[in-house]
Amino acid sequence: MKKVQYVFASFAFILFLFIFTSVYQNGTVRGDGIFFSLFENMMFLKPFSIIGTELVIATISILLMLYLWFRKKDYIGILTVVVAVAGSNVINKLLKSTVERERPPFSHGEDGFSFPSGHAMVGLVFLLLLVYFISKEVQSTKVKLIFYGGGGLLALFTGMSRVVEKAHYFSDVLAGFLLGYAYFTLCIVLYETSNKILKKKSTVRPVGRTKNV
Repeated sequence: MKKVQYVFASFAFILFLFIFTSVYQNGTVRGDGIFFSLFENMMFLKPFSIIGTELVIATISILLMLYLWFRKKDYIGILTVVVAVAGSNVINKLLKSTVERERPPFSHGEDGFSFPSGHAMVGLVFLLLLVYFISKEVQSTKVKLIFYGGGGLLALFTGMSRVVEKAHYFSDVLAGFLLGYAYFTLCIVLYETSNKILKKKSTVRPVGRTKNV
């Protein structure tokens, strides 16, 4: 992972903290209502909401772990999937119960609190993680960029579908994206660092004792 990604992740987390502080203290973010009007006619985004459901994320995450287990023998990768996907879900729920922001006053059929959006946060972590492990099998930088672009676009559509459905405020979705990206970066840093440590240990051979003559 490149240093520029660390910078973006740090900036994303700081910006998340600003939004979190505003919502926690004031219960709202200025301009949230405008986005309902802006996205009112983008009904094509609604079907993408299914990507962020727990059923879809859990099913594909399990398939990814099976692939890492049987095909790659990447046990640290399996642990990373669990920590990234399940961990982001736990963090999301803890934040919702802490902030206790009510959902937008529309008929959307959703229960629970609103901030931050789980579809945006967990969906982004899940999709970027999936793309990350897929792109490890690809040599071409251009193809990798296409994969990441496609994954990012799907994550964007998944998060914004919640604004179209009026189940979340725009700030809920934006905060989910920001924290999700920061958390994803942290998980990948830990994954790559762990692999480097194990690889270094495997290359170090113990020095045998010399026999006395």
